[in-house]
Amino acid sequence: MNKLFYFKVTFLQISAGLFTGMIVYGLFDIDFSKSEMIMSLIKKSLVTATSTGLILGVLNMFFKIGSFQKRQE
Repeated sequence: MNKLFYFKVTFLQISAGLFTGMIVYGLFDIDFSKSEMIMSLIKKSLVTATSTGLILGVLNMFFKIGSFQKRQE
């Protein structure tokens, strides 16, 4: 497995989970009559999820966390 594999796995899982979580959590706090608030929530969630996914993906490329391989006996 190369470094790109570790980046993709971490980036996709963190970004998708964080984006969805922030959207769902934010929907409890906003007023649905204002479309600006909904767009602001989506933009904030997208930027936060992407930046966090990039940072953790790059870290995982170098540390290779999660490389669980079967032992050959």
